[in-house]
Amino acid sequence: MKTLAFIVLSLTLLPGNARQENVQTKPQDQETVKKEIREAAAVIFQNLEKMDVEALFGSYSNSMDLIFFTTDGSIANLQEAKNHHAAWFSSLTSLKVTPLRDDFRFLPGGTVICSWIGKFEMTMMSGDKYVINQFGITFIFRKIDNAWKVIYQHSSSLPPVK
Repeated sequence: MKTLAFIVLSLTLLPGNARQENVQTKPQDQETVKKEIREAAAVIFQNLEKMDVEALFGSYSNSMDLIFFTTDGSIANLQEAKNHHAAWFSSLTSLKVTPLRDDFRFLPGGTVICSWIGKFEMTMMSGDKYVINQFGITFIFRKIDNAWKVIYQHSSSLPPVK
């Protein structure tokens, strides 16, 4: 009888505790969330233009869950992404980012996909100037400690032109 009671309690209580909350962002809250994420993305691009690695990656989750795809097709963790950007920044004297378009998809659990297209204008240490007219980034944001943080990023671009 005790075994049967244990099984019934286990089947009744454990599935509820194992489920993750499947909360969808309400339509009336989506515009507010878009505004907050646009502000978070603006900080990312401002720190890109400043070429400040530490400030830039303050907008990213510092957990081991972060996945970062670079434009060269490699996958990086947080430290590798910092190193990748530091090397890139050391080859530049200036970087200008111009947003062109963004789109949002709201997933359960307070997770938001932000697809972003922009233009990058770069001046190299050599003085050469390059433009990437179509630079695409897919960000996945999650609210962590009351701030929108990037938990996933995939970047791709057309080749730069002089």
